[in-house]
Amino acid sequence: MIQVETTPYGADAHRALAAEIARLKGGDPLRPVSVVVSSNPMGIAARRALGHAGGIAAVTFLTPYRLAELLGAAAVAATGRRPLSTPVLAGAVRAVLADEPGHFGGVASHPATERSLVRAHRTLSEVGPTGLERLAATSPRTADVVRVHRAVSERLRPRFSNEQDLVHAAVDAIPTSPPVLADLGPAILFLPQRLSSGQAHLLQAIAEHHHLSVIAGITGSAEADSAVQRSVESLGGAWPSGPTVVPAIADHALSVSDADDEVRHALRLVVDAARRGTPLGRIAVLYGTRDPYARLIGDALDAAGIPWFGSSIRTADTSLLGRSLLALLALPDHDLSRHDVTAWLAGAPIRGVDNRPAPVAAWERASRAAGVVAGLEQWESRLGRHADDLEADAARAERDDEQEWRAQQLHRDAAIARDLAEFITTLARALQPGRQAASWSGLANWCRSLVRTYLGGESLRGDWPPEEQAAAQRIDAAIDRLGDLDGIDPNPSTAAFRRALELQLGDDLGRRGTFGNGVLVGTAAAALGLELDEVIVVGMAEGSFPARRRDDPLLPDRYRAVVGPDLPQRSELVHDDHRALLATMAAASRVTLTFPRGDLRRNAERAPSRWLLDTTEARDGVRPSAERLAASTGEWLVEVPSFVAGLRHTDFPTSVQEYDIRSLLDHTEAGRPFAESVVPAARPEVRTGAELLTARLSPDYTRFDGNLATDGDLRGVVLPDPTGPGQVVSATRLEKWAVCPHAYFVRYVLGVSPVEDPEEHYRISPLTLGSLVHDTLDTWITEALHSGTIPEPGTAWPAMAIDHLRELAEQEASRLQQRGLVGRRVYWGRDHQVLLRDLEDFVDFDNTQRAAFSSRPIATELPFGMPGSLTPPVEITLADGRTLAVRGAIDRVDETPDGTVIVIDYKTGSARSYKDISEDDPTPGGTHLQLVLYSLAARQILQRPDASSRGLYWFVTAKGGFSTVGYPVRPEIEAATLDTVGRIVDGIAAGHFPAHPAAPGYRTWVDCPYCEPDALGLSHQYADWQRLARHPELADYVDLCGGDRG
Repeated sequence: MIQVETTPYGADAHRALAAEIARLKGGDPLRPVSVVVSSNPMGIAARRALGHAGGIAAVTFLTPYRLAELLGAAAVAATGRRPLSTPVLAGAVRAVLADEPGHFGGVASHPATERSLVRAHRTLSEVGPTGLERLAATSPRTADVVRVHRAVSERLRPRFSNEQDLVHAAVDAIPTSPPVLADLGPAILFLPQRLSSGQAHLLQAIAEHHHLSVIAGITGSAEADSAVQRSVESLGGAWPSGPTVVPAIADHALSVSDADDEVRHALRLVVDAARRGTPLGRIAVLYGTRDPYARLIGDALDAAGIPWFGSSIRTADTSLLGRSLLALLALPDHDLSRHDVTAWLAGAPIRGVDNRPAPVAAWERASRAAGVVAGLEQWESRLGRHADDLEADAARAERDDEQEWRAQQLHRDAAIARDLAEFITTLARALQPGRQAASWSGLANWCRSLVRTYLGGESLRGDWPPEEQAAAQRIDAAIDRLGDLDGIDPNPSTAAFRRALELQLGDDLGRRGTFGNGVLVGTAAAALGLELDEVIVVGMAEGSFPARRRDDPLLPDRYRAVVGPDLPQRSELVHDDHRALLATMAAASRVTLTFPRGDLRRNAERAPSRWLLDTTEARDGVRPSAERLAASTGEWLVEVPSFVAGLRHTDFPTSVQEYDIRSLLDHTEAGRPFAESVVPAARPEVRTGAELLTARLSPDYTRFDGNLATDGDLRGVVLPDPTGPGQVVSATRLEKWAVCPHAYFVRYVLGVSPVEDPEEHYRISPLTLGSLVHDTLDTWITEALHSGTIPEPGTAWPAMAIDHLRELAEQEASRLQQRGLVGRRVYWGRDHQVLLRDLEDFVDFDNTQRAAFSSRPIATELPFGMPGSLTPPVEITLADGRTLAVRGAIDRVDETPDGTVIVIDYKTGSARSYKDISEDDPTPGGTHLQLVLYSLAARQILQRPDASSRGLYWFVTAKGGFSTVGYPVRPEIEAATLDTVGRIVDGIAAGHFPAHPAAPGYRTWVDCPYCEPDALGLSHQYADWQRLARHPELADYVDLCGGDRG
């Protein structure tokens, strides 16, 4: 007969254990006694509690699994079978489904199916033959689950053993009274929880052939204790009718805004307890569900520098090696996409060419500049062409002594592009396992080779954090275990290998820290059997504690019920959670529960946990709603209205950040100026951030608004004056300031440009299309000029010239297509045809324009001041006598019989933004400066300074309507334009760089990437501009630009 004793959890349980050990030793302190516990931490806690009470000797603490291992491992090992691992089990499931998918035919290859059937197999391994027959009779789908389970078991049995095989071997060994059983002595089952059928079978055999007594913990809740009672009764023990136990209640509770604030308060409680002298090892922060609490608590403790132990907050697949290896194996999924490759390179210390660290940033820039999107062919060909283009540019730069530095940089960039192409070619080859894919062991060798090649072996991980090194060792072992699948899964493949690896690494949480060394973090079940001084339980809301458990679609509760205790219903697990909570509270000296009133992640309100309301009912006789929780309870429950309120009432900040915020609150509440606080004095970033916010909330025009004229702290840096020595500007650059001075400052003073990824270019970009048209027309006109075949005014271009124009367009388009600059093929097919039609229509347009002005081309693509140009920048004299060096490239210059020079600027976009140009206002808003500046430049270059001139924008596509906008460049227009240029130059030199965003409105594009870098709208920026536009210092700029822009 099994002796059963019930006891409350905590110190009472340990006293009962000490008494039972003393009884079994019978006065002989060296007589062996064994204590069977649910978990290793419970055993360690019991050993320490007994040691503090006077010491123990010859007492062994072990789990049921360890007991089975001691008794049955030798017999199992003698059969030659190895322990079953997750990858092997998953491989057997895949093999069974491949042979006969049954009801899973449509989803047999899906990873979720594999994962669910692995879980179902483990669950059903505890169910006997009779129970399986009952389960199979419930529904066709459940019958198929049972079929898969049995088939997997048959496939694995010859080579692998599981926990049930170990238990059976142990049970068979017990009647023979093996020496190990005598060494263990009489057994005590201490604080049993829900026992599996195998564990119960093993302990029954111990009770029948040896000795077993039971010390069962009770909480006072019949539902919570029901599973423990059934476990004891399954062993043959009688549940005693002991003294009544009152369920434990909390000492304190906090109602806070959300989960993040819960963790902040939990951390403060930990710090307060430590300051009172409580050892960290006797403090626990517990939760009901891992998400989001496990990571929040772990990160908060790490940030505060407080050691902790428990389940790791990260699985192995999120470790450095894990995520890098899985990302590497996934690269072929999207055909070596540039995005995936660069993300993989940036995520770990990848070894590149010649085992040197991969220059990730340089390689990312090279691949982007080359227009790589995906595919090995693109990596090789486009990077090769990009390198060739760079070398050609370098050769041109070498002809100019002043460009030697640029030539050297171009050579370096070309070498980087070629190194990247070589690396990708080798990588693509390495990702093809070839003949190794014929077996699982071959695939494992291939995977190990990838790790060594790109991440280095174990010898190179010495400077990795300890947690990363431990995770890497587990990953190495996981790869080795996948080699065991030979003979189990007859269909090895890289996809199956990767899925098996993901399954194993995703389930591998591992452990963090050492038991007792720091704060315990985990579920309430992790604290079962422990005596603690301070327990904080977070997440006391319905859906978090108790957790919301969905029914198992493969083995739903209505079918589990027919099996009986061997297959627990998922709905019963809520009682296990309740028991763990009550047991932990009973064993703790001080318990605080926290309740999150809302979930800011889902923008939802929360209801208090039923178990928190048990405490309110026990203390105050009420079970209030969330809204009435604080009002209906005593002082033991405190409602914290906000983060700031909680921080104000904190006795001791938990981090430097909290200390600083609390100091600032105290300082400003005392009515003292912010600037006199110790925090901004000690932390420049806080001071500057506060200055920024204060400045932008004020009506003043400050340096944080772009005022570098009167409020600019440039740390000795002098803003370049466009008219200063060595300064060269372009019409486009000057117009940028007129449109948005902030954009000018970021682009041309700071040198920061928007990043354009080739993956985002579904169609040819307007800039590339413009270059294609310009280059095609330039070549066409230039060749005609050189061959003397330019038609006379009023004479149409011949058919042969039109055919040649088409040939030139095809050549240029092909060049751009090879460089990946024309967008996706499906769009380029249409855009290509539109381009050719536009060029053909351009010929008629050109015929008309030449006839209208009796003109003919005399020059095309006339550069001045540009890199590689033989013509220096053109000097233009402003009204006040200052000179401005201007550079640019005139698309085309025509001449009329009377010597008038016509400067033509091709435009391939819409003419909408040019509609306001007129002789009365040639530069509306300070823009469209090219016609006048280029006319002045053309006359200087052609050495005809006194010639009359005309400027024209030619809209040379159907989108622009094949129209023209322009005017004769008369002296008064020159003067007006140069006055505009002078005002722009003055604004730049003075240091005025406010952001001038467009008015908010619906757009399918980003109007100004410098004002709207996140593409999330301009409302805040526009409000700032409206404030600044009224400032006197910007009156001249507002007058120039005309105020709002559309």
